[in-house]
Amino acid sequence: MLASTCLLAPPFRARSATLESATGPLKLTLDDQAALTTISFNGQPVIEYAFGTNRFKPCVHALHSLKGDNVLIDWPPDHVHHHGLMYAITVNGINFWEEQTDPGVQRAIGLPGRDLGTNVDGLPKAVLTQTIHWVAQSNRFLADTQPVALLIEQRRLTLTVNEKAGEVAVEWQGDFEVGPGADQVTLTGKPYHGLGLRFIHEFDHVAKRLNSGGLGYLPAGGDEVTPSVWSAMIQNVNGRDLTVSMHKDPLNAGASTFFSMLNGFAYLSATQALDKQPLAYRRGAKFRLRYLVTVTTSALTADQLEARHRAWRMALRRPSS
Repeated sequence: MLASTCLLAPPFRARSATLESATGPLKLTLDDQAALTTISFNGQPVIEYAFGTNRFKPCVHALHSLKGDNVLIDWPPDHVHHHGLMYAITVNGINFWEEQTDPGVQRAIGLPGRDLGTNVDGLPKAVLTQTIHWVAQSNRFLADTQPVALLIEQRRLTLTVNEKAGEVAVEWQGDFEVGPGADQVTLTGKPYHGLGLRFIHEFDHVAKRLNSGGLGYLPAGGDEVTPSVWSAMIQNVNGRDLTVSMHKDPLNAGASTFFSMLNGFAYLSATQALDKQPLAYRRGAKFRLRYLVTVTTSALTADQLEARHRAWRMALRRPSS
């Protein structure tokens, strides 16, 4: 995961018009100039979604526990292409992950759609939706990027808050269609390409790693790829235990693997093992990727994480969920 040259500066937070809405304990604020959507629970921010034109890819800029601890880093100096919680791979040889020579650009189209309410279990729920055109850098500022899009993604982020369980959860869903910009797309990547999460420094070197297969990790904390359906890191932050877990929908194409590391910095990615087996789709083909990320204010056991994974998979089978 080599460091890259900073091609773009972090967003400048100027004064701008905002749109606000609230339902129950949830409040959503959309700052259209900073291109940032913030959702708060009982007056405390839990998630920030950033989608500005000064970014190569929209991302979850911040994700807070119910105790207020943000677990993500965006724009770190050592790897400026790490953006909190982000999804990126390589498409037709264009690298949408590392922001180096001629990187790909995920161009966000318009403001995110947004909805607040409750889910079928009565938990507070917020949904953000956005169309994203995956294009070559040379096409990023065209007035209309749809004709040159390699992929057209309909992104849907669903936030739920379970106060009793001490959990903030984000379901990340991308519905993709091969765009007019290619007759075929071939999806490849490095072992960490996929849905990636850069942790705050408190996790570096020392966090405890768990995975669904019960596979062990080398003590040095270096790069490891494990075949799993979920993976997690646990660490005490500001005197409070936190568990951050990532889960993969079994219907996602490709292998179910997770990349993790602790040395240098703590990182976790849900991948499709595209470095081992590329995936190809013809123009007009559609596919879906779905993941769940949770932040819980306790040190969960492997059994508890397995139960959470099973509960999510059962919820996916309910049409109204």
